[in-house]
Formats: sequence, structure tokens, C-alpha cells
Amino acid sequence: MLRIRNILAIIIGSALFAFSLNYLVMPNHLFEGGVTGLTLILYYLFNIQPWLMNILINIPLFVIGWKLLGKKVLYLSILGTFSVTLWLAIFEKFPLAINLEHDLFLVSTFSGILMGIGLGLIFKAGGTTGGSDIIARIGHKYLPYSIGQIILAVDIIILTFIVLVFKDLRLVLYTLMMVAIATRVIDFISDGGYGSKGLMIISQKSQEIATAIDAEIERGVTFIKAEGFYSKTPVNMVYSVIYKSQLQETKELIHRIDPHAFITITDAHEVLGEGFTLDKNKQPLEKH
Repeated sequence: MLRIRNILAIIIGSALFAFSLNYLVMPNHLFEGGVTGLTLILYYLFNIQPWLMNILINIPLFVIGWKLLGKKVLYLSILGTFSVTLWLAIFEKFPLAINLEHDLFLVSTFSGILMGIGLGLIFKAGGTTGGSDIIARIGHKYLPYSIGQIILAVDIIILTFIVLVFKDLRLVLYTLMMVAIATRVIDFISDGGYGSKGLMIISQKSQEIATAIDAEIERGVTFIKAEGFYSKTPVNMVYSVIYKSQLQETKELIHRIDPHAFITITDAHEVLGEGFTLDKNKQPLEKH
């Protein structure tokens, strides 16, 4: 069962993201990466409201993701996507002018901060806004690239298309500035800015936890032989390094298997090896 606080965080985060998009990004003709960027292109060209295109584009992605990734992965993503769509539809009915005198530096900064806070809350709660995140998860399952690399590739494709269609490099550069600010705020909100997390888990159900992390999170697991100081009971301590975006999902998975598990979480400043810098064949991953 989804936790109420996670649901509330996703709804509030979606409101902040949609507010920034509706009252700052769109009035100043800025853009975005991924599926949101595609909805803005269609809005600027054909005046099709982003809330409508957001749901139309994401429905087939969710159907494909449901088949390929399973239901558990998509529950919070569906909530995030529908929340953003609903807030965009609501804000459309309430005109509000935020007077920044069309200063794109201020608009990009303010938008980036609001978007970053909103998306940071969503990601910290284990959700997404669909779109590129679903594409990235599917691609990561079948291709030797990380989720971050695939999202970056999709964003680059969309922004390149924007330059070709609108021929306005200035707006794209301000968009990149907004996205960079949002990214830093997301990192700060969700996990303090570190890209990976190291988990050490002590549990009497270490085998079940290790199997679940391997199967559901798709991260490597190591057993470290340990012994309780007072009990003198031997135990396999589970050690795993995961992406920051997988932290909430992993904690909920561990809690589901063993609510009494002892967990320590550390910041992994640099991770080298299979799944991070090497592929399954121990070959270096290409940088994109």
C-alpha cells in the first residue's frame, strides 16, 4: 500500500512543477526536455494545451511500460503524470501574470528553482512525471546504458529539434540554464546532491532482500560476513550500490520484506565498476 506522505509529496510536487510550466515557462516561450518539451512544441505550433498532450503521449508509454516493466514500477509514475496533467488543466482556468518584465534570466532562474523543488519532491517520494523516465527505464532494461544517459539523450534530441524548428538558439540556451538549475535543486531536495548511494543492510532475511534487490532494482549485491557483538550470531550483511533515483523504491522493498532490518545509507561520491563504468562484459561504458 502506498504511503500517504508519498502521495501528498507527489501531488504537491506536481503542483509546483505545473505552476512553473504554466505561469513562467509558457508565457515566456521557454522549452523543456523530454516529453514535456514535446508538449510545449505542439503548444507553440498548434496551440494544443500541454495537459492534453501530456496525457495522450503518456498513456501508450504506460501501457508499454506496464507490459515490460511490471505494475510496481509504474504506480507512482502514473500518479505523478496524472497529477501534473490535472494541475495544468486547473491552472489553465485561472490566469495569473507574474511580472518579471520578460527578463529571461530571472524567468529561467525562478522556473528552475520551482521545477527543481517540485520534481525533487516527486523523485524523493519514488514517483516520476512519466515520459522520458518510462522510456529510460525501458531502454535501461534492454540496452547497455544507464537511466541517466538515456534521459540525457532524449533531452538532447528534443532540444536539437527545437533549434531546428524555431531557429532560436537564445531561448534554447535559457532553457538549458533553467534545466541546469532545476537539476541542482532536484539533487539537493532528493538526496543532497550525490549521484549514488551505498546501502548496508543487516537482516535475518538477507537472502530474500538480496534476491529482491537483484531482481527488482537490478543492482549488484554482495554478502559480507558479520557477527553480532552481543548475540555472537553470524549474519550475512547485504551491501549494494544503487542510483539515487532508486533509493526510495529500495527502502520500501527492504521494509516490505523485513520491517525490522537495520539499514545504513552512505553517499557514494564516485562509483567504478560493472553497472556504473563497466557493462556486463566488463567493458567500459561509452560516455554520452
